[in-house]
Amino acid sequence: MDAVAPGPTQQPLVIQIIVRKDLLDVEGWGVGPLMAQVAHATSAVLHETRERPETQTYLEDLKNMRKVVMQTADQASIERLASLLSAGDPSVPYHLWVEQPENVPTCLALAPNRRESKVKKALDKSGCRLWRG
Repeated sequence: MDAVAPGPTQQPLVIQIIVRKDLLDVEGWGVGPLMAQVAHATSAVLHETRERPETQTYLEDLKNMRKVVMQTADQASIERLASLLSAGDPSVPYHLWVEQPENVPTCLALAPNRRESKVKKALDKSGCRLWRG
C-alpha cells in the first residue's frame, strides 16, 4: 500500500462551551441545572450546524471529540461574546441558550472549529477563561 504524504498539521476540531459563572456563584443555580444548560446549548449548535463539513467531521470521530468548558462573568459578557461572534465576516456559528420561561441567557456553545484567531479574539475580548468550578 502506498503511503500518503501527511497534509499540513491542523488543529483538532473543538467545541468551546461558555457558561455564566454568576449563575452558580451569585444566582444560586446548582451544578446539575448548569450541566443541563451545557447539554442544551451543545445539542442545539450541533443540530443547527449539522450540514457544515466541520460538524460532520467532528461527529464522525466519537472517540476523539474535544470540548472545552469555559466561564464568563455574567449576562453582559456572554451577550458581548455573542455579538462579537456574529460581527465577523463570515460570522462564527454558535448557539446562545436562553432558558425559558425565565428568558435568561445561560450558556453559549460554538460549532466545531479549529480555534481560529477570530474565535480566540472573541473569547478573550469577552473575558472567557477555563471553567474553575
